[in-house]
Amino acid sequence: MSLVVILTWLPAWSRAEEPALQLQLQLRSQHQLAADQIVGGMPYRFTSDRRPRLAILIGESEYETETTLPAFARQHLGRDYQVDIIHADKENGNHFPGLERIAEADLLLVSVRRRPLRPDQLQQVRDFVASGKPVLGIRTANHAFTLRNKPAPEGYENWPEWDREVFGGSYTNHYGNRLTATIRTSLGATSHPILARIQPTPFAAGGSLYRVAPLAAGATKLMQGEVTGHPPEPVAWTFRRADGGVSFYTSLGHRDEFDHPAFQKLLNNAIDWAAAQVPDA
Repeated sequence: MSLVVILTWLPAWSRAEEPALQLQLQLRSQHQLAADQIVGGMPYRFTSDRRPRLAILIGESEYETETTLPAFARQHLGRDYQVDIIHADKENGNHFPGLERIAEADLLLVSVRRRPLRPDQLQQVRDFVASGKPVLGIRTANHAFTLRNKPAPEGYENWPEWDREVFGGSYTNHYGNRLTATIRTSLGATSHPILARIQPTPFAAGGSLYRVAPLAAGATKLMQGEVTGHPPEPVAWTFRRADGGVSFYTSLGHRDEFDHPAFQKLLNNAIDWAAAQVPDA
């Protein structure tokens, strides 16, 4: 088995700024391993690094976010955030090596599709939510930890209330892939900080439109999408959870949308908005 080792220092900082340089180590064979898995223990961080810690949980095979999200993080987030990307195991997609690291994160971004978890790992996610820390989700994140209309495999657990409890959504399905949705800013939402510097001009979605209405009380709709002959659906919103924490969700996140400036800015703004609302330790 051949191994390729890639060492990258990200980002390049000036001495005046004095944030920590992060060493990214990736071994590629049949698996991808984070640096902490190779050297053992938690990821190393300089004590002077005060950037918020963003954990990104990736486990889906529909939209290639195992590629698009790390690239987005490198391009848009490295200066302002300590980013810890946690992938599902290649051999067992219902297991996330290193998931316990989310306990040390300030905010969590989820891109997972229908992955029931072992009780201990699901509890780690539940504990993070219960802590009141911000949670963000893209695309399949609203059905992250539950199978459709069937029980979890033996030894694993579904969380069917995740969408309603964490994002305030009501995901049921999506419109056909051949129906192109038009995305536009919701009426009265243009002043929200998550929409700052986003052109209000409608644009075409890269993927199918999700059926997520109605939203729960406590949700603030930011963007909506519409396909011909059907009522509009929310595609981006914030939510104040019962635990007091805040969430952001968008059904955007198709690979093509990562190339769209409006989506890039939406996701970047949402992370900044969430980071500003991390509860005091």
